[in-house]
Amino acid sequence: MLNLWYYCIIEGGYMPIPTSRTKEIAHVKIDYLSCNFCGLCAEVCKDFTLVMESGVLVINDHPIFGCLACGQCAAVCPNGSIVVQGREMTAEDFIRQPLKNERSGYDELYSLMLSRRSVRDFKDRPVERELIEKILRAAVTSPMGIPPSDVGVLVFESKDKVRKFSFEFIDEVVKMKKYFSPLVMTLLKPFMKKQDQELTKDFLVPLIDLFGKSKAEDKNYLLYDAPLAMYFYNSGYADPADPLIPATYAMLAAHSMGLGSCMIGSIAPFLKYMKPFKKKYSLPPGSKDGIFVIFGHPKYKYRKAIKRSFARVEYI
Repeated sequence: MLNLWYYCIIEGGYMPIPTSRTKEIAHVKIDYLSCNFCGLCAEVCKDFTLVMESGVLVINDHPIFGCLACGQCAAVCPNGSIVVQGREMTAEDFIRQPLKNERSGYDELYSLMLSRRSVRDFKDRPVERELIEKILRAAVTSPMGIPPSDVGVLVFESKDKVRKFSFEFIDEVVKMKKYFSPLVMTLLKPFMKKQDQELTKDFLVPLIDLFGKSKAEDKNYLLYDAPLAMYFYNSGYADPADPLIPATYAMLAAHSMGLGSCMIGSIAPFLKYMKPFKKKYSLPPGSKDGIFVIFGHPKYKYRKAIKRSFARVEYI
C-alpha cells in the first residue's frame, strides 16, 4: 500500500539558526497512515515545529527558529512515522537504537573512566587506520550546541607529520614572546585580571621558553612525537565547548581499544592569532576554539588509578 506522506516546507517570518555548514531549516515528513497521534514527537520538540491541534499532529507554521534537525521527534516515534531531512540530515541517518543489553552499565563505564591516564609516552608504532576510524566514529556521537555539528577534525596520521607541525608551531610561538615582555606586561597590568597575570608570568612565558629550548635539542615537548594527533576545532558559529566534548569522547574510545591519549591545551590559544599558519593547515579563519589530543600505543603500563576531586560541589 502506498504511504500517504504529508510534506511541508515552512515559509515563516522567523530566522533559522545559521552554522558554517547550513543556513536553512530542516523539513519534517509525517506518514499519517502509520501515525497514531500519541503526541510524543510534539512533546519532545522544543522548537514547537510539531504541535498537536485537536488531537491531530500538525507542522506549526510559527515555530521558534524552524526545525534544527535535532532528530528527537523521529527518534521517539514508536511507529517510525516521522522523517527529518535537511541541515545535513537524511533519512538514512536514523538507525536502530542499541538495546539495553548492548550497552555498558555505569560500573563498566566508571571503570573505563577511572583507568584512563594522560599518556605522553608512546611506543614507536603507528596507530592503525582502523582504530583511527573507530575513534572518529565514537567522537562524532557527542552532543553539540546547535546541529549539525560545526566541529572539524584535523588528523595528523604519523609521527613525522606530528613533529613537523609541532616544530613549525613552536617557531611561530617563539616569535610571539615579545608580546609577553616585562615592559608589555607592565603596560597591560591595569587591564588584566590577577589570575591572567599570574598564569602569563608563571606558566605561559616559561612554557614558550621550554618549547624553544626543547626544539633546539630536537625534542618535541609540544605533542611528544605521538604517532597520532587530532585537532578538534569549531567554526565562528559554534559554542566554545563544542570541540571539547568530542575530544573527550575520542579519548575514552581510544582507551577502550588499548590506546593512550592526552589533551594538549597549549596550542589553541595561540592559533587564533596565527592567520597565515592556520591557512597553511586549512583551518577556517573564523575558528577560535579547539583542543589537540595525542594518541598512541602506551610505552608504559600504569598500575595505579588516581582519585580526583572537584574544587567544589554544593547541593542547592
